Amino acid sequence: MKNRAKVFFVIANIMLAFLFFRLLQLQVFENKKYVKLASDNAARTMPIIAPRGIIFDRNGKVLLKNRPVFTVYVLPHMLPKNPEPIFRRLGAILNLPQATILKRFKERKTPIFEGILIAKDVPISAISQIEELRPSLPGLEIIRYPLRFYPYKKTAAHVLGFVGEIETGELSKLKDQGYRLGDLIGKDGIEKVYDSYLRGMAGGKKIEVDALGHPLRILEKLEPVSGNNITLTIDINLQQKIEQLLGRNEGAVVVLDPNTGEILAMASNPSYDASKKWSEIDQRNHPFMNRAISSYPPGSTFKPVVLSAALQEKITTAGESFYCKGYYELGRRIAKCWKEAGHGRITPIEGLVQSCDIVFYELGRRLGPDRIKKYANEYGLGLPTGIDLPGEKKGFLPDQKWKQERFGQKWYEGDSINIGIGQGFIQVTPLQLACMYGQIATGRRMKPFIVKQIKNDLNEVIFENKSELVYSTEISENNLSLVRVALRDIVKRGTGIAAFVSSMEAAGKTGTAENPGIAHAWFLCYAPYNKPQIVISAFVAHGGHGDRVTAHIAKDILKWYAENRKENEALHIF
Repeated sequence: MKNRAKVFFVIANIMLAFLFFRLLQLQVFENKKYVKLASDNAARTMPIIAPRGIIFDRNGKVLLKNRPVFTVYVLPHMLPKNPEPIFRRLGAILNLPQATILKRFKERKTPIFEGILIAKDVPISAISQIEELRPSLPGLEIIRYPLRFYPYKKTAAHVLGFVGEIETGELSKLKDQGYRLGDLIGKDGIEKVYDSYLRGMAGGKKIEVDALGHPLRILEKLEPVSGNNITLTIDINLQQKIEQLLGRNEGAVVVLDPNTGEILAMASNPSYDASKKWSEIDQRNHPFMNRAISSYPPGSTFKPVVLSAALQEKITTAGESFYCKGYYELGRRIAKCWKEAGHGRITPIEGLVQSCDIVFYELGRRLGPDRIKKYANEYGLGLPTGIDLPGEKKGFLPDQKWKQERFGQKWYEGDSINIGIGQGFIQVTPLQLACMYGQIATGRRMKPFIVKQIKNDLNEVIFENKSELVYSTEISENNLSLVRVALRDIVKRGTGIAAFVSSMEAAGKTGTAENPGIAHAWFLCYAPYNKPQIVISAFVAHGGHGDRVTAHIAKDILKWYAENRKENEALHIF
C-alpha cells in the first residue's frame, strides 16, 4: 500500500512540475506570441486602399494620377432583420435593381465586419441623397476610393498600361509580397513593370470584435501610404503629335535619343482608353497589342545591315560595279528589282541610296545566312532590347541550322537573296530598328528605357535608370561612314526624299515589306545628320511603299522637333 502511495506521489509531482514549466513557458517565454494571438482573435483589420503613385512625363506633366470616387457598402451586422425596404430605397437612388443588390448581399464572401460592395464610382448626386436619408438607411457605409485617372485619354496607353483586380493565379505568386484578394495590380505597361513601386501601402482600421465577430469599436486607424511617383522619358507633346500623325493607320512609331537610349515617344495604333470599361472598348484588331515591340518583316530597312557586313567582310568594295537590268537570275528563278527598267551600272553605295534590289540579292548570296545573322545580331536584331515594358518580342533571324531543324531542308541561295533585301523569314520590331539606326548614327547601341526616375513621398530618388552601353560596333569607322553617307543621300535625293527637312538634315531608309495583301511600309531615320539627337522608326501595316505614308510621318516629326525641341536640346559631339 505504501509503495502504491509513493508511486502516486511521484507521478503527481511530475505532473505538477510539467504544468509549472508549461505555465512558465506560456506566461514568460511565449508571452508576446499569445498576447498577439489573443489580440488578433479579439480584433480585425479593415483595409484602406492606398492611392497609386503619379506618373509624369519628362517635363513634369501629369500623365496618370488618381481621382477620388465614392463606393457604397452594406454592413450586414448593422442592418435590420428585414433589409429589403432599405435595398429598395437604395436601388432607386443608385438606379440599380433591388434584385441585384439582394444578390450581392447573399453572395457575400467578406467577413461579417467588412462591408459588402454594392456600387462603385457612384455620382456625387447619389451620395448626397444617401447622406440626406442616412437616418432611414442604417447599415450603409460610403467610402472614398482612389481610381486611376487618365488626363490624356488614349495617348501613350501602351506605355502607361492599366490596372485591374488581382486574379487568383497572380495572387498565388504574389501573396508573400502583401497582395490580397480584391487588390488592384498593374496589368500592362509601366503600371505592370513598376507595380511594386506604384502600389503604395494599404492602411486600415483595427476593429475590436465580439466572440461572433461583430464589431464593437475602432481600436486604431492606420492611414495608407501613397505609392511612389514615376517620371518617364516620354515627351507628351511629341507623343501627342505622333499619335495625331499616325491617325487611323495600324502601326507604330518610336522616337528615341540614340545617345542615351531614352524613349521620347512610343505610339501604337489601334489604341484604347483605359478609363473605359472593358465592354466599352472596341476589341477588333487587337487594341492592347503594342506594335512598337511586336515583330514584322523589315523589308529594305534591313539593307544597311547587309551593306555594312559585305564591306566589313571584304566581299565587295565601295567602288564595285553591279549591273541592274530590272531582274536577277539565279538558276531558273527570276527575282525582280522594284524598278522594272533597272538601275543600270551601280555601286553598292548607290545601290543603297536607290534601294536597288539586284545589288542586295547578290550581296545576300555572297554573305549567306550565317554571316548576315552574325552582323544583324551585332546590330541588336533578333535579340530583346531589354526595354522596361512587358511583352517585347525578340524577332527572328534564320540560319542554315534552323531551316534544317524546322523544315528538314537545306539552305538554298534563293533563301539568301531573300534575306539580302530583308524578306523571307526575318522578323524585327520597330524598337529594334530604332536602336539599330541609333547604332549606325553614333557607333554605339544604348539600352532603351522609359522610366527615368522614381521618387518617394519625401521627394527622394529611390530608383534611377542610367544610360547603359550595350554594344560598340566592330564595323570600321570607314565602312560605317560609307553607310551613313548613303543614308543621308537617301533623304537628300533617293527613295527617302519625301522626308527631307532643310532645318533638320536626316539620314534614313525606306522599307517596303512584302506580305499577304498590301505591303507594310517603313521609314527609319536619324537627325541631325552630323550631331544626332533623335532616331525615328515609323511603321504602318499594309501602308504600301515606305516612301509614302511613313516617310511623310517622319518628315512631320522632324519639322515639329526642329521647331519645338532642337534648340532646347544639348548637341552631342562624337
